[in-house]
Amino acid sequence: MNSFDLSRHIQSRKLELVVENRTAYTLENAELNIYETHQVAKNVELTFTNPVLASMIRGKKVMYLADAPSFDFLPGESVIVPANQTMTIDFPEAQFDNPTQCLALAIAPAKIKSMVEALNEKAPLVDNSQGWQFTNDNFYFTNENAIHQLIARLIYIFTENNEAKDFFANLVLQELIVRLMQTKARNVLTNNLQELANSNRLAFAVKYVQDNIHKNLTIRELADKACMSEPNFFRCFKQQYGVTPVEYINQQRIQLSIKLLRNTQYSISDICFACGYNNLNYFLKVFKKAVGTTPAHYRKQWVIF
Repeated sequence: MNSFDLSRHIQSRKLELVVENRTAYTLENAELNIYETHQVAKNVELTFTNPVLASMIRGKKVMYLADAPSFDFLPGESVIVPANQTMTIDFPEAQFDNPTQCLALAIAPAKIKSMVEALNEKAPLVDNSQGWQFTNDNFYFTNENAIHQLIARLIYIFTENNEAKDFFANLVLQELIVRLMQTKARNVLTNNLQELANSNRLAFAVKYVQDNIHKNLTIRELADKACMSEPNFFRCFKQQYGVTPVEYINQQRIQLSIKLLRNTQYSISDICFACGYNNLNYFLKVFKKAVGTTPAHYRKQWVIF
């Protein structure tokens, strides 16, 4: 993913601190905070009163949240941070001429509530009595290109001089909230698939995909497993998880191929067929588009036998 454009921010911001220097841009329904650290630091504490979407722009942080293990926070990654939870942060690489930069986007609870209510009314979830939720009880990652693009667009809106910026920001915030909830739905599905498959038709279909990823899967077959018509299954799947069933199948096949490349000595041809592809050239094309390199080069980078 490309880095965010902070050119207008850099031109106008004031550096008053060398550790977590904060610049805030406030609109009607959101506040964008950009933090910059210019020297190595450890055990820096930070707390937000509302849930925030934190995204790394440049450099590296080591994050400590609640009782979870520490993790490296790198450019291109975003994480939802709960409200009123203190983060402890290390900055192992920050330098004056190479600062660590991170943004934190806080969205007004009323804006989130209105979007959740609208979704539950117009696009209710399948077999889920709780409905859409934007919870802040735990943190979760996303490195999706769509979310990255929306954040980039918000940076542009927040830092430009335009009297209609509140209007523009509200449109982007609506899409961002929905995509974040879809991302959370996929994370919940991944972590609780066996349990959900017993009570949710879409989860049952997803488990069927994972159990039969080596086969030639069709939308009609998956819709039958979910006891739904093809159009309704396609619509509900895309609505709930933010990707089409075909996109999800391809994602799972690529993830399996990566796992096999890194952990086995199977030939690339064998991996191709094990992941449900029946054409090696097509597999090579799809893999390179998704990962950015060929399977052979990926294996050479990551695997040492």
